Amino acid sequence: MKKIYNNSTRQIRYKKKLFKARENKILDATRALLINSLNETVTVSKIALYSKIGKGTIYKHFITKNEILARIIIDHEKELGKKLSMGIKRTDEGQPHAASRAYFEHRLAEPEFDSLVQKLEKELIGIDDLAPQFEELHTIRKENQITLNSIFKENLTKSEGRAEVCLDYHHFACWALAQGAIELYLNKSHYQVDTEHLVNFIIKIDSTFGISNKYRGAS
Repeated sequence: MKKIYNNSTRQIRYKKKLFKARENKILDATRALLINSLNETVTVSKIALYSKIGKGTIYKHFITKNEILARIIIDHEKELGKKLSMGIKRTDEGQPHAASRAYFEHRLAEPEFDSLVQKLEKELIGIDDLAPQFEELHTIRKENQITLNSIFKENLTKSEGRAEVCLDYHHFACWALAQGAIELYLNKSHYQVDTEHLVNFIIKIDSTFGISNKYRGAS
């Protein structure tokens, strides 16, 4: 009985592993197609052809194409949460601003993809069938925002001369900086942009959020 149970358990785990791998292949194929095409031109048939996975099999994973797109958005936000956690750990180990750096590095690692995610969210946010997915997205995003706010609050507590600023403003300022950096990177007129140097410069700006003019040396 024990041997049969072990074999059955291994089989279930193996099938789950295959299912997950196939799902990731579908997501990767969709992402690759969207980077080079407009959303409306990407169909489940094209995803099936590109991923070499049968159309019927794709529908075993996702009911609609929009569910695939929503999953791409959610996974991007989840990955940000993981990077923030790693950044916090590095901060605790003595690396200042590691969490903020994690945020910007995640957003700017693949500017084209981050920009795609932003566009997809705007297109899908009003679709009723995706309400549960967007509720999940907003929950994850709120958790990430709370994480960033806790870091900002700790920095404010440690530093003297900080102006009283709504913690959410720090988060929004980071978001705005990342958005601007992505647009700058994607603007072909600025092909010379070095993302690594840009992230380092943004981190320096981020470290001054909330500091009064008096402590910046301003007159």
